[in-house]
Amino acid sequence: MDTEKWVEKARKDFPALQQKRYGKPPIYFDNACTTLVPQSVIDAMNEYYQGFPGCAGARSRHWFAQEVNDRIEGNEEKGIEGSRRLIQEFINAKSEKEIVFTQNTSHAINIIALGFKFKPGDVVLLTDKEHNSNLLPWLRLQKKGLIKVEHIDTNDNETFNLDALKQKLTNNKVALVSMAYTSNLTGYTIPAEEIIKLAHAHGARVLLDAAQTMSHRKIDVYKLDVDFLAFSIHKMCGPRGVGVLYGKQAYLGQALHEEDEADDVIAPTLLGGGTVGDTTYQSYSLLEPPERFEIGIQNYPGQIAAGTALNYLSQIGMEKISGQMNQLNDFLTKELLKRYGDTRWFHILGPKDARQRGGILTFDIKRPNAVGIAEELSDRGNIMIRDGVFCVHSYLNYKFGEGWLRPKLPSEHRMTYRVSLYFYNTIEECRVFLDILQAIFEERSYI
Repeated sequence: MDTEKWVEKARKDFPALQQKRYGKPPIYFDNACTTLVPQSVIDAMNEYYQGFPGCAGARSRHWFAQEVNDRIEGNEEKGIEGSRRLIQEFINAKSEKEIVFTQNTSHAINIIALGFKFKPGDVVLLTDKEHNSNLLPWLRLQKKGLIKVEHIDTNDNETFNLDALKQKLTNNKVALVSMAYTSNLTGYTIPAEEIIKLAHAHGARVLLDAAQTMSHRKIDVYKLDVDFLAFSIHKMCGPRGVGVLYGKQAYLGQALHEEDEADDVIAPTLLGGGTVGDTTYQSYSLLEPPERFEIGIQNYPGQIAAGTALNYLSQIGMEKISGQMNQLNDFLTKELLKRYGDTRWFHILGPKDARQRGGILTFDIKRPNAVGIAEELSDRGNIMIRDGVFCVHSYLNYKFGEGWLRPKLPSEHRMTYRVSLYFYNTIEECRVFLDILQAIFEERSYI
């Protein structure tokens, strides 16, 4: 089946794409924020609420609870492969015990940040374009004097600087390398395998924020040898409010023990129902992973539907998804540069080669009244893109100067806009975007 046919077939799976406003269909270019949801995933969530809306885990031993457990943890006798096992297989983890359900990527990163047993003088190493979710947890620890935060400056061509990484690892006591696998600002994917090898050679562990990677790239945690991996299901055609933390079993824990027993094991930071093996008035013991990290009543419908979402993506194929995203970005990049060039007022962030930016195209406009273009695109053509700082305040403040969002003079106005594409987007949608953007630029006398 050629690209146009399979994409058109896939689009029919998404109810959100079938609606119209003002007689026009939606053009959804905000996929880096969250992807759309296919009917099969919606059905999986509804099935829980309509058929067995009860507790799961060890709390209850009845019909509803068993149905929930079967769909999350699996039941070989019934031929049900639970969502936790599906996630394990999707990333090629060794064990289901290495798969912890979280609220989202941010939650997963905070579990590591607050549970990692740092020692005096330890350094956490980041890229220079980290999402706030992989910056603030470390800055808070630095503020408390528990660690030092360092970052790697990007090469002049906007690629990762391996030489700078080597220097940082050699000259600092790096305990953890925590980096965005794929930038939500530029779409660039770092050379994770090389980074992990270098970090391990210097005794550091590695956490990858894969929130922007899992949607289009097959990740093999065993082959990568990554220590921790965090991602969100809502960026993978799945439900909101469900994330995953993968951790090597040796670092999440392998037996019942109290939180302070082993220096190299992540300590749970939230304790209570669902995490405990036993308690007395004076002491407690915790369950084995992953339960010790999954506190309280969980998002059962979301966890069930997570497996459905992964099955959906697997049926399409990650290579096909990535190929479609690259094709669309390449088309948009060439058209935008042909029309406006890479000038002092229009600039695409990240590597020049669209294939190095996946499905993300972020551009900077430096013109009087540069704001409001996202709203105009939505009003005129139902085109949904993102504007602002994309939770990467730190890099944009460094690049443009602090206070750039509040310029004193009209000549200093600027705004960044992000188009983020996914497999259900089309060349025709890109053409509509280009035409309306052109009209806006002409009306504002940008060209």
